[in-house]
Amino acid sequence: MDYENQSVIYKIINIENAKFYIGSSIIYSARRRKHLRDLRANKHHCPHLQAAWNKYGESSFVFRVVEVVDNKDDLPKIEQKWLDEHHGKGNCYNFARYVDNSNRGVVRTESHKLALSASLTEFYKNNPHPSKGKKHSEKSKLLMSKNRSGKPVSDATKDLIRQANLGKKASEQTKLKLSEMRKGKKKSEEHLAKFNKSVIEVTTGIVYPSLKDVKEKFEMSPGALARALKSNKPITKGKNAGKHFKYVDPNTDL
Repeated sequence: MDYENQSVIYKIINIENAKFYIGSSIIYSARRRKHLRDLRANKHHCPHLQAAWNKYGESSFVFRVVEVVDNKDDLPKIEQKWLDEHHGKGNCYNFARYVDNSNRGVVRTESHKLALSASLTEFYKNNPHPSKGKKHSEKSKLLMSKNRSGKPVSDATKDLIRQANLGKKASEQTKLKLSEMRKGKKKSEEHLAKFNKSVIEVTTGIVYPSLKDVKEKFEMSPGALARALKSNKPITKGKNAGKHFKYVDPNTDL
């Protein structure tokens, strides 16, 4: 039976050990051909199935339709039921746990993450990124903002963002936007106390009454000053190299 124009759930079965891969298709013959083409080329998306194919050989695998689905719109739901029953068990080759997103629920090792990152970096050196030049609509921006709201950002992520922005200068338009965003916002007592702290430049012994005074005197960005204070070491490069900034202990007499 060729199952032409029928929606089906199928298995690719290893007859040596009865292990199988579960899939679905509305054009079974075409999907079968693609599986064979990818497996023969050692490019199949399912690493477990590909490894077994390489080990046992093509003659050890058969394709079998295990369910015909009358309404093709029900196909993802039916396939998910099959995956829910078999995924993660020793006899199922499927790498992906969910039909709607093959990456959801997949835990990757650090070495795998690094390999993916290196591969993508190399690829986009010679190929335009699909998002390059595209701008998000105001609706999309609002949705992304809502999704991120309230979510804590890890220190590792903060450091990655900081590294990515090192050396970059904000455009006048960006500065204006940031200024408008801050207008009217009431600062907490903790925030005011932090920015009104006195700072000493250690090499000269000069004390500045606030962070603002230090930034203006040495023409430093907020980020650069924050890093200098956090490191508690002299600055190593740039026009302020050698300068050493520290918060003044309020209990110390100067």
